[in-house]
Amino acid sequence: MKLSLPLKIAIIIVVAILLTSSVYVIFFTGEENNGDGDNGNNGEDVDNEPPTIDTITGDTAGKKGEKITISATFSDNINVTTAILYYSTASADEWSSTSILSGRADISLISEESVYYYITVDDAAGNGPVGDPSTDGSAYYTITILEDEDDQEEFVHTVFIEEASYTSCAPCTKIASIIDDLYKSGEYNFYYISLIEDKSDKAKKRLDEEYNVYGYPVVFIDGGYKVLSGGGIEKSEFVNAIRAAESRDAPEININITVKYNENTSELSTTIYAVSNETEKYTGRLRIYLTEIISRWNQANTKPYHYAFLDYIINEEISIAGKGDITVTYKRNITEFAVPDLAPEELMIVAVIFSSESVKADSYPSSDKHGEFDAYFADATSATLIVPGGNLPPSVSISLPETSTLHIFGRPIWKFILLKKTILIGKMIIKANASDDSGIEKVEFYLDGDLKYTDEEAPYEYEIKKAGLLRPILPRKHTITVKAYDTEGKTDDASLEVRTRFF
Repeated sequence: MKLSLPLKIAIIIVVAILLTSSVYVIFFTGEENNGDGDNGNNGEDVDNEPPTIDTITGDTAGKKGEKITISATFSDNINVTTAILYYSTASADEWSSTSILSGRADISLISEESVYYYITVDDAAGNGPVGDPSTDGSAYYTITILEDEDDQEEFVHTVFIEEASYTSCAPCTKIASIIDDLYKSGEYNFYYISLIEDKSDKAKKRLDEEYNVYGYPVVFIDGGYKVLSGGGIEKSEFVNAIRAAESRDAPEININITVKYNENTSELSTTIYAVSNETEKYTGRLRIYLTEIISRWNQANTKPYHYAFLDYIINEEISIAGKGDITVTYKRNITEFAVPDLAPEELMIVAVIFSSESVKADSYPSSDKHGEFDAYFADATSATLIVPGGNLPPSVSISLPETSTLHIFGRPIWKFILLKKTILIGKMIIKANASDDSGIEKVEFYLDGDLKYTDEEAPYEYEIKKAGLLRPILPRKHTITVKAYDTEGKTDDASLEVRTRFF
């Protein structure tokens, strides 16, 4: 952007003031947008058609110990909001279930029995459910268990990732985005959780006492088999570390997790089935993590964390006999956990068995300082949703203004490295990104807690041209907040604070 000489001089003066006095400036000019413009929805499509399941894996086969990926594609004239994969062994009394809304889901073949499955889908208007090959399990596809020619059980190692972060850590946002992108791609066999140091006492204890963390971000892969630290980590480094962990010489231990939730009693019943192909007795530590899929806590860039660790369901030693298996059930009331007001449909449970033997590792190997810790590798991992196909809250973030950046007339001009304040000169333009599995109803824009504008159509944005007749001379804070509502009434919000001064 080419700037005139007077404007260049103004910028130099402003930056000099900022660097010497840490006072931050905002001008408001013109008239405030009162939201009367044509920014509404002139009409809505009527959803009166049932969804369809267009393709499905169908009958397939695999060996005991493998994970079989079931794929499906589906469509609807508006949007498919629920897709559930039901599966069961031949002798089971009930169907297990998991979400397949992403188009794919894994079934672990943990016994020698054939596995049956079917899929149902529905839309927000409730024109379904539609099933393939049935909606109630009266017809199903079959996964046939193949005999291993060498009479050996093949075990597939699933990687476990723990992301160490805290809410004001700007470099952590890049790392969180890379991990989530890799996970959503479905190309890599791993689960992950976010350990948010300043929001969870359980996460802080894990990071301080067991991982000896002193700098952020840090990512622990398989309990410390690989450690990646710092904000400069590239996606290729994550891919290489995940692939290395996948193929490491891990004990042949498999774990499967199922969950039942009683809405009347709020009781959460978690069952773990673990099987060992080792000849000797295996001893390890079972940690079952309760996570919030779209977290109530936001990152420094106002985007919510994903799979934020809330509490342990259990954290105890276990042992499995050579060539043996165990089944253990843990019952907890959902009101007993460290974080209140939990919604079952927004939660995922991750079960991990860690080795009882340790090796020395470093939580920040790229630094001259050292955070040595005892690494207990993650030998087996599994995860499940508490309520498959449940409605998640929306996700909203502020894309403009950008954090830790100088803006002039609504445009980001200068990214600060050390300063963590957002500075605006001239008109204030607010842009929000919002998404949801069932659809966004509206996004509200607030300034210092006062509702200024409601936008019902993407792109979601609002412009403020003046702050009122009495403009402040002394420094003061302004807080921008955006709040998104989905079509089911669930909400999410994000806030950004700036310091302002008129001169």
